[in-house]
Amino acid sequence: MISEWLAREGWMIINWWLLLTVGGMAVLPLTVRLLHALPDKGYSLARPLSLLLITLVYWLLGMLNITENTTGSIVLAWMIILGISLYVYIKPNPFAWRSWWSENRAMILVVEILFIVLFASMAVYRAHQNELASTEKPMDLAFMSAIQRSPDFPPDDPWLSGYSISYYYMGYVMGAMVSKSADLPATIGFNLHLATLFALGGTAVFGVVYN
Repeated sequence: MISEWLAREGWMIINWWLLLTVGGMAVLPLTVRLLHALPDKGYSLARPLSLLLITLVYWLLGMLNITENTTGSIVLAWMIILGISLYVYIKPNPFAWRSWWSENRAMILVVEILFIVLFASMAVYRAHQNELASTEKPMDLAFMSAIQRSPDFPPDDPWLSGYSISYYYMGYVMGAMVSKSADLPATIGFNLHLATLFALGGTAVFGVVYN
């Protein structure tokens, strides 16, 4: 049963979770320096911060015509953020990772378990309530699909051929970026992006209360 689920759609959820986790790890050295006054050193905010920063660099690379809209440009954006993060990290004195881990082990486990539970539960919910035909969902899906399929930036407007999107679209770039990295169609990526926002919101609220 589990092997069938993994082969059918479980790998998509695991792959998506892994991409978000790797992104968060790239930003963690940055958070321990910039958010050092917080008890958790910004650990609970690492994933949403990484998604924001990597998306911003990925978008800028495209808008400045440095890269095309490919998976390679996403990897490059991740590497740039990782490089900046490590550069900021190594400037002051070494960070005491071992003592931080021993003092915050329970918090780290709670954040990780909470993220997995929220992400997986919303993914399962969307799997059973996956319609994209009501309210603004068709527009949302059209924007995310257009961004994911555009050869370069600014992304193509799905409503007006030959023009770029004349609307605020950073949230769609975030979803399209992870969906493109996971090699998933926008229809699946849209629902997993909703699960991502739900889980990130939950862990961020926990982090604010904890800190």
